[in-house]
Amino acid sequence: MPKNKSPIVKKETLYRENKYGKKVKLGVELTREDGTTFSLLNPSGKAAKYFVENQRGKLYTNAGQLKKGEDDKPLTLTKEQKAYRAGYIDSQKDNAKAYNAKKAKSAAKKAK
Repeated sequence: MPKNKSPIVKKETLYRENKYGKKVKLGVELTREDGTTFSLLNPSGKAAKYFVENQRGKLYTNAGQLKKGEDDKPLTLTKEQKAYRAGYIDSQKDNAKAYNAKKAKSAAKKAK
């Protein structure tokens, strides 16, 4: 089946609330000329999706809908998928800690 090459006519930003109630960008939802829509997540949105999937043990689309198999039953995560998602979430945490540490070090230099 060939990929859909019709041009994108609409771009809408998706948001979610973080644990502090602040609005955070999750990704974008794009609409093609033929009316089909699809979502693209940024790394933060992907980590949030993986967190929910790991907690519930089920697969979700980028738009937040439950993925279903041919028999119309929800698809569940395998052990490998759970491990991958847990690793991705941990790597995001590590990157955030490194970024914040570098930012604090830079701020301390400027304060001197």
